[in-house]
Amino acid sequence: MAHQVLTPTPPIRRRSRTVLVAIVVAIVVVGLAGAAVWFAAWRTGERAIASATLKLADGRSVGRIDFFDAQGGTVVRARVNLPAGLAGTAGFHGFHVHANDDATNGNGCLAQPAQPSKSWFTSADAHLDHGGHQHPQHSGDLPSIYVTAAGRGDLEFRTDRLSAAELTGRAVMLHAGPDNFGRVPVGGTAQDYTANGPQAAAATQAGGNSGDRIACGMIGAPAND
Repeated sequence: MAHQVLTPTPPIRRRSRTVLVAIVVAIVVVGLAGAAVWFAAWRTGERAIASATLKLADGRSVGRIDFFDAQGGTVVRARVNLPAGLAGTAGFHGFHVHANDDATNGNGCLAQPAQPSKSWFTSADAHLDHGGHQHPQHSGDLPSIYVTAAGRGDLEFRTDRLSAAELTGRAVMLHAGPDNFGRVPVGGTAQDYTANGPQAAAATQAGGNSGDRIACGMIGAPAND
């Protein structure tokens, strides 16, 4: 009866596979480490240039906005924590940089809690802009912040509309309602909405019809962590 002779794998071949696996693992590890170093370098390369503390009309701090000088523009990081019971807390909130360039109606984030909310923070004036644009093309028009039912909201984005040189002395504003970003459609087709009046159109062109100003912060030197 013939017997089949099984030849064991030569040791040299097993060593080759082990070395190959080790090389692949090393490449993956080095690649991940390199990516981590690159990401860390990118983050630390951003330099904080300004910040603001958002406050309600009664003076309570409800958020912080930081501005970073970054390649390709300015990085904005916003964090808000609105108190329970504040009307309209859950949902999107209009968020803008205001010019604060007209001292005839006061200056900065002035508010009197005893006064109607529509009069709060009017001293910060209109949106920061260069060139007479309408909303949402103002320099200070920013993405809206989504706030949870618990009052928490975080936002980070990059913009090329703002520069370090023009931030100090301006104001950041959080509104009670969502920003419609200029959407007041008009027309007579089935795909069009019905125009909702000149007052809404004017409010849209000025600030996205995002409602009362509920929190304001003056932009200045970076706040300490």
